[in-house]
Amino acid sequence: MGAALVPRAWARKAPPPALDWPPAPAPLAARHARAFAGWGARIETQLTDVQSLVVLHRGHLAFEHYRAGLTAASLQDTQSVTKSVLALLAGQALAAGRLRGVDELVANRLPEMLRMGADERVRRLRLAHLLGMTAGWPPDQTARRDRDDDLRALVRRPFQAEPGTRFAYDNGAANLLALALARALGRPLHEHARDHLFAPLGIQRFAWRQGAHGHALGALGLSLPARAMARLGELALAQGQWRGRALLPAGFVRQATSRQNAGGPPLDLPYGYLWWVARPVRGAASAQPVVMASGYGGQWIWIDAARELVVAATSRRTPESMARAQAATLIRRDLAAALDRYG
Repeated sequence: MGAALVPRAWARKAPPPALDWPPAPAPLAARHARAFAGWGARIETQLTDVQSLVVLHRGHLAFEHYRAGLTAASLQDTQSVTKSVLALLAGQALAAGRLRGVDELVANRLPEMLRMGADERVRRLRLAHLLGMTAGWPPDQTARRDRDDDLRALVRRPFQAEPGTRFAYDNGAANLLALALARALGRPLHEHARDHLFAPLGIQRFAWRQGAHGHALGALGLSLPARAMARLGELALAQGQWRGRALLPAGFVRQATSRQNAGGPPLDLPYGYLWWVARPVRGAASAQPVVMASGYGGQWIWIDAARELVVAATSRRTPESMARAQAATLIRRDLAAALDRYG
């Protein structure tokens, strides 16, 4: 695992930015207090799957709640939200010239995969296919530590379609992208994330699960505090800009958070580059889509640009929690309505 440490550069200069937000102006703070009155009790008694909820509105902390035993600093397993963070790291690699573009062949970064007896179609795999889940392998939402970062096991899986022609939500594709990205960056993925993505955002605590071969996984395995999830949502909302600095190229963020294909299960929504894209919530002031990072059981980063709203939620990681979808219902049905009611 990669527990995030404060880079030495911070110690020599200024301390890292705190993972908090400025107080809202009095009228907006009053609106938030009215909108979320009683929400803590409701979550505790009626929405028992939900473990934490952080709501940012217009750049201010509007509401947060943690179930007993958790705090704002608690690391929580984000499951497949990891994939969306992986997309942000890919954007950074593109900006740094470590990748030539999303149409670059995966084999340029992992040439040994061509000598592993895989289907001829691996030669035609491009980064965009991995980012958009159109690699051509069947859907696969399983995880096995002994194979998840095993390049041979990943590329020798049987294809069901030509790369770029069919969406299939595939953990293996994200894990392959993580291997290619680490090779392009020339260092372990979690180290790059620590120094170039998390530290500038004030995210000092994280853990990133490794596979049996010692590589950070791309499909899942990233643990973060809920506030850190919200901060990453803010970065995506701001098109990669943070405090006057471009942490990500705006063009890539727009690509990643825009429809790239029709998508499909498990959310049955359009797909960008490792982010889900949905229709605006009813009542939004504009037609801007809602963008989501989604993890098994009800782990969410939810970005509603029309309302300047970012939500992070964590839930129990069980099949029952997944089926009940309490966090998703709370966010999509109730949260925007509460804000709009007191607008």
